[in-house]
Amino acid sequence: MILLWLNVVIISALVMTMLMFPLLRSGDKEEPDRNAYDLTVYRDQLAEIDRDLARGLLTEDQAAAARVEVQRRMLAVAEAAKAAGAGGAAVADGPSRRDPSKVRLLDLIPRAIEQGPWGIATLAGVIGVVPMGALALYLVIGSPWLPGQPHAQRVAQVEQEQLANLPESVRTEIETRRAAAEQAPDNAEAWLALGRAYRDGEQHSQAVEALERARELGLPEDETAAALAELGESMVIAAQGRITEAARARFLDALRADAGEPRARFYLGMAEAQAGAPDRALAIWTDLAADSPADAGYMAMVSQGMAMVAQQSGIPLDTVRPVHPLDLEAGAPVDRVDPSTNTLGSGAPTSAPEGSFSAEDQAMIRDMVEGLAARLEENPDDVDGWLRLADSRGVLGEWDAAVAAAERAVEQAPEDPAVLIHAADILLGATNAAGKTEPPERVYELYEAVLQQDPNNAKALYFVGLSAAQHGDASRARTLWQRLLTQVPEDQPAHAAIQKQLDALPTE
Repeated sequence: MILLWLNVVIISALVMTMLMFPLLRSGDKEEPDRNAYDLTVYRDQLAEIDRDLARGLLTEDQAAAARVEVQRRMLAVAEAAKAAGAGGAAVADGPSRRDPSKVRLLDLIPRAIEQGPWGIATLAGVIGVVPMGALALYLVIGSPWLPGQPHAQRVAQVEQEQLANLPESVRTEIETRRAAAEQAPDNAEAWLALGRAYRDGEQHSQAVEALERARELGLPEDETAAALAELGESMVIAAQGRITEAARARFLDALRADAGEPRARFYLGMAEAQAGAPDRALAIWTDLAADSPADAGYMAMVSQGMAMVAQQSGIPLDTVRPVHPLDLEAGAPVDRVDPSTNTLGSGAPTSAPEGSFSAEDQAMIRDMVEGLAARLEENPDDVDGWLRLADSRGVLGEWDAAVAAAERAVEQAPEDPAVLIHAADILLGATNAAGKTEPPERVYELYEAVLQQDPNNAKALYFVGLSAAQHGDASRARTLWQRLLTQVPEDQPAHAAIQKQLDALPTE
């Protein structure tokens, strides 16, 4: 309590000092150093020239000319400062001047009187109203009669409240394991058991602390890989699904202990997906799927992850060779193979592998999807949520619902090219699933909107050109495809395919 009031006094004094600053300052003002100010401005101008050059707003010659002019002005200022310094040397040897910014508390009342009614009102308000008002407010909304509570005690109280909401069996297990760990603080197995008990109770922040302690003490050899994978997973859950560098390091350590550890391999694939490397994610998950039995409990998550990443990135699942995460970490490349024939020729996403979901897995995924759909009905502004729902519906083969969800995303963000392209990919996936070879008209409409926002978007150039060709507008198709052709390297198969379509257009 004494510490609380001491803090109140210190903070009040600081606030009062800031409010009384106009009264405490002397009326004498020191002239600013004009030369130093000018030099600061010129330095900023030089930095701005470099930024404009980097953005392409200036050519090299224009930037060089501008720099010469600014540097000329800086030299002129430096010479003026040198001359002023020589002339002011005698003044510096004279009697010292009083510091104009010196605070004089004894002059506070006379200065307030000098400043008239406003000065007196300011002084009275700061000295009387501020501290008394703060005290009155604290007495009304605060709890001054409660005893102080240390931080550790507050943390323990929150933990106890969380434990109280757990089933009795889980709570008893945690309390028993915690007592054992406290009695044997150097026993790694005791801390490992406590961490796993916390995981059973979904207390992942506490699980991370206990499992880290077990790791530091030395995990049993036969438990190392599983325990490190569990530690990494709890880190991910505690970080709201984000795979941090620390969690990634734990997963890699788990694989160094047991290269087949499935949990670590799955999350390392997820880490690559989060890092914007879908090909590496698919390589890791394809490798995991090849090594796993079809009825493994985690295969539903693996298959769903593969399908969603393939759908979002436009990378067909059968074009990525499997690679183990440790090989990727050692520098192995991700090899791509020739994709299977795609009737649309558009990079439309591929569905999940045939038969990859059991009936139980399908039911579990469908429950999650329906939960997401219910949340989106309550919060229809969640664009990313609608796109995730569309992807999930596609994974389940519910393409009509997938298209409907994608259209809801477009309604919320009709001018976002990424959303429009994602919706078009969903439509193409539905078209492929239906066994059709021609994209629906809606795909062309979406890419027309993309082209308005991003005139050089490769997919938009292709599809809008295709639509123009189908509607007899060969001139527009030629213009768009020629623009697209400049973006595709000549050694790529797509270059020859586009050139072939150009050559097939009727001449004017």
